[in-house]
Amino acid sequence: MLFRSKILVAGHSSSGYPNTDFALVRYNADGSLDTTFSEDGKLTTAISTRDDIGYSVALQPDGKILVAGYSNDSIRFENDFALVRYNADGSLDTTFSGDGMVTTAIGTGNDCGNDWGRSIVLQPDGKILVAGYSNNFSNVIGDFAFFGYDFALVRYNADGSLDTTFSGDGKLTTAIGTGNDFSYSVVLQPDGKILVTGSSFNGSNLDFALVRYNADGS
Repeated sequence: MLFRSKILVAGHSSSGYPNTDFALVRYNADGSLDTTFSEDGKLTTAISTRDDIGYSVALQPDGKILVAGYSNDSIRFENDFALVRYNADGSLDTTFSGDGMVTTAIGTGNDCGNDWGRSIVLQPDGKILVAGYSNNFSNVIGDFAFFGYDFALVRYNADGSLDTTFSGDGKLTTAIGTGNDFSYSVVLQPDGKILVTGSSFNGSNLDFALVRYNADGS
């Protein structure tokens, strides 16, 4: 992600099991670390006391930075969508959800980890779309667990609250096949329609999968 000729890279960094944090680095155009960002060009953010994994970064027109991924809830030990917003200098933007961070539980599964945010896109009106996948059921037989994952899509308002004009509560899941469906990328069309792509298990192998939604989530 380019930032006024500078380069932003998001991901995660381990500080010792079981703790992994969101990680964000900003480089100058020549590849050197930008020391005007978080003093040394790099930062980590702990959302929970367990794993926080960042996957996707987006830059707002005002220079604020959004990173999406998932966070493992330290009480339920289940993964939720996670979204963090930073100011241009790398500090947390406390106008976003009060502390700069928001987590969202989506699925109903009980497999110790059910929601993964994987991709983010900004709408022209400032709303934020995060796509990934969610576990909506689990069936455990003996030592074997069979999980059902569906495409998941969440829309937030600019302040980090769920946009309830989207699918009634701000979040939705879409089953494509009878097996696992994983979404990895989201893009926004000029007409406001939303494309989400990933894979779907057809019973024997994985197929490409593509879903298009109207702006209201239908």
